[in-house]
Amino acid sequence: MSFKGMNPDEGREVAQLLNTTGSDMASAIADAGTIVSGVEWLGPDYDAFLDDWNNFQNGAVANLEQVLVGKGDELNKHADEQDDTSNQG
Repeated sequence: MSFKGMNPDEGREVAQLLNTTGSDMASAIADAGTIVSGVEWLGPDYDAFLDDWNNFQNGAVANLEQVLVGKGDELNKHADEQDDTSNQG
C-alpha cells in the first residue's frame, strides 16, 4: 500500500514560510518605496515614475502577498485535515 496524505508538521512549517515570505517581501518593497519617494526629482517624469511605482506596490506586490498568505492558510487547513483523518483511525 502506498502512502497518501501529508506530514502535517512539515505542511505547517511550509505554511509559516509562505506567510513570512509574503510579509518580508511587502516590508522590503515598502522600504524601497520610501527610498523611491525620497529621490530629489521634480517634473512630469518623476510624477509618472512615482505613479507607476505606487501602482506596482499597491497592486502586484499587495496581490502577491495576499496569495502567499492565502496559500499558507490553505496549507495549514490541509495539515489540520490530515491530523483529523489520522486521529480517526
